[in-house]
Amino acid sequence: MKIETPFDGNDTYGFPFTFHIKWSGMCFECPENPTKTYYGYLFIDFVIAFLISIGVWKLFSNLKNKKS
Repeated sequence: MKIETPFDGNDTYGFPFTFHIKWSGMCFECPENPTKTYYGYLFIDFVIAFLISIGVWKLFSNLKNKKS
């Protein structure tokens, strides 16, 4: 997330892909809609987070089984 509204910039949300942009501040030829959401990138971010959580879960369960 990068918030630049107080400094005449754009707010961007999402990692590793930016899925939401809010245009703000002083701009020349501003877009009609001051926000844009990319649902495909949002879905990919959720899938990546899900895969990372499964990997961490399996890592901890493997470490727990080795201790037993």
